[in-house]
Amino acid sequence: MRILLQHMRTKLYVRSLGNWTANPLDAFDFQHSQRAIDFAQEHCLTAVQIAVKFIDAEFDEVFPLPATQPVTASARQSA
Repeated sequence: MRILLQHMRTKLYVRSLGNWTANPLDAFDFQHSQRAIDFAQEHCLTAVQIAVKFIDAEFDEVFPLPATQPVTASARQSA
């Protein structure tokens, strides 16, 4: 199973910051949904969703990111 970030309109996947790919096998695997959420928040990515990819594509799922406030440096330091 791979945990990816996918742009909702283009359907491209995050490969690295500012680098997108159409191939889910070339995309960055966050390995956990919270890591994907944190990455999206820290880099102010909008219009992205979590894509869960399985070996058997029949079971693939996408989930919208939870609505949260942007993470600020002061909030990260106090956590």
